[in-house]
Amino acid sequence: MRKQLKKIFAGYPLAIILLSGLSFSVSAQTVAFYFVAPRATIAAGFSATMDSLYCPMGYARTEITAANAAAFRSQAPPKILYVYNQLQAGTTLRNNVNLVLRNSAGSVVRVEYWLADDRTGLSLSPADTNQIFMKYADNGKKYVWPAANNGPYPDGRRFDGWVMFGEHQLETDQSRRTGGMRAVDEVVLHETSHTQFTGPWSKWGAVSGNAITYGADGMHYFSISELLGDQEGALNEGLATFYGFIMNDSALQKLMTEFTSTGYRYFVEGRSVLAGSRELYSVAARRRTTLTDAEGHAQQYEGGGDITIFAYKWSDVPGFYLLFAESTSTAFFSIFRNRSYQNKDTALSMIRYTSTAMSPERRKRFLSYACNRIALKMEEYNNSAAGRADASRISSLFPFAVLDLVTHFGMTDDEFQADYRRNYADRDPRAFAEYFTRRAAIRALVQADINADPIRFDQALQTIINYCKQPANIL
Repeated sequence: MRKQLKKIFAGYPLAIILLSGLSFSVSAQTVAFYFVAPRATIAAGFSATMDSLYCPMGYARTEITAANAAAFRSQAPPKILYVYNQLQAGTTLRNNVNLVLRNSAGSVVRVEYWLADDRTGLSLSPADTNQIFMKYADNGKKYVWPAANNGPYPDGRRFDGWVMFGEHQLETDQSRRTGGMRAVDEVVLHETSHTQFTGPWSKWGAVSGNAITYGADGMHYFSISELLGDQEGALNEGLATFYGFIMNDSALQKLMTEFTSTGYRYFVEGRSVLAGSRELYSVAARRRTTLTDAEGHAQQYEGGGDITIFAYKWSDVPGFYLLFAESTSTAFFSIFRNRSYQNKDTALSMIRYTSTAMSPERRKRFLSYACNRIALKMEEYNNSAAGRADASRISSLFPFAVLDLVTHFGMTDDEFQADYRRNYADRDPRAFAEYFTRRAAIRALVQADINADPIRFDQALQTIINYCKQPANIL
């Protein structure tokens, strides 16, 4: 099993399908649940409502309704039952999910959760496309991997979203990650976030269902940070994990601890979009190695052959290319939520505003655009009556400085500004021009911390916070 590296898929592009069934409406989106299991299991308890639409070979489904919820609870294995129960109204997970479901501003009108009892494994037949599910291999069998996607109605303005989980992965992998069952909550929020970003999610598309941005192995990794083929895919993944980490603080703290490491914790797959980038292959200190699992077993491509990777230290990755790591986005949004305003909901509302702005348009899914949207909302809030009364208010310079910090101030002014300008924001915050008059001075305040071994990341962050909290620096 590949346990060393955290794999969370956005979901390969699937056929556009419109799903039907009874449901209930929350937060302007209809939410529905399906139980998927071997046909005999479904036939035994749900024969009147079963069908095999979009199910793998040998499996059937039933929508979970008030009429059969008790039967589902009696038959469902523990982890998908946990997900179902925690997605009911009033739970902490459901309350957080409801917030995420607003990120599309109503363009996504229905979200379905497909909960699969896949403990016996999926069919190994090459003819089985697994339909709505994404499969993965473990111990000689195929199982359901957590995934999500959405597709448009014929009018092109409304979308259905769907999220898929399997018992095997939740039991043998997800629930054993950092945070335990909080890691299950995390992946539910993560995948739900993916349903809210409509349209193309990567500029490179896919070949035979394999996302080009993930490289030839079709995988992407978080805990050891892979540099993906585009910023948009990396932000989509990183923002989704940010929402997940709201309920898994242990995993967030583990990530932030990694920012103190001077080890080789970033990599580029040898057969990937960025493998041919001169700025990356020219790094003298990079190391060529093989991707391995936690037990040290070399990982291989489906067609055979070890997966070659090139590993980098954080400080050796050119700053611009750190924008292609999903962990960079997760850290950026998490720092802003947790270290800006005393009321985290104030900061979260600004991130959700940013998420909504990105939802319909792939070309807005950049961290520099997030700086634009967040800074605009900060300036609006800071100059309101509520903001002026907020003793914790902080300068709108802060998101720009945080982006600089998580990329070790590794971009030139021209690189940073070019990345910002290519998003074509409708207006600029005051902080944009002002930041570049102060950037060198802010960098000088934290450079020694960035260069230290171990990296004094939190000290550098606190220095930036202190600077941005000074009344004279609040715009």
